[in-house]
Amino acid sequence: MTSMSETVLGVLMVLSVAGALVCTVAGVIWNRRRGFTPFQVMGPTRGFGHRQHLAGHRREGNGPHIAERHRRAERLIRRGERAKSPRLALLVCHWAAQSYDDWENPWAAWNAVFLAPLFGGFLAMTDRLAPLPALVTAAVLLVAGSALPVYRIHVLRRSAWAIETNRDLAKEFPCPDTSSR
Repeated sequence: MTSMSETVLGVLMVLSVAGALVCTVAGVIWNRRRGFTPFQVMGPTRGFGHRQHLAGHRREGNGPHIAERHRRAERLIRRGERAKSPRLALLVCHWAAQSYDDWENPWAAWNAVFLAPLFGGFLAMTDRLAPLPALVTAAVLLVAGSALPVYRIHVLRRSAWAIETNRDLAKEFPCPDTSSR
């Protein structure tokens, strides 16, 4: 039984490494075609501007801390509700657009699916686990990792809905003139 579990674990590891390599290369190509480069400092997200003017209200003592505003915005994004003020709508749109950008690459989620079972294989290779428990661990991690692409779709839909719901109200927020700097 041990040799069969070693063989199945070996095949699973080879498939996982091959899948992870393919997803990594495809993810890099996907990012480059859309203008994202590694270690890029991102500018305004999808036209909703920088957050500097939102943080400026905190320095002046007007309103809650950025973490509290982020929690409010995340709550509105999760529930799919409309913000009550233009400032909060802009923050909701900004965080939703940032979340959309973070989860937009489909290859990143699939890469995680292929990388998850490798942990079980590495435990077997380092003699931390016997082959059969390592195979079970790898299978469980593969099943758990398979939920990530489904969650990605959920996040993309939720973020797009939040942007669509709050876009018109966010445009009412007066942005400071950054061209004079």
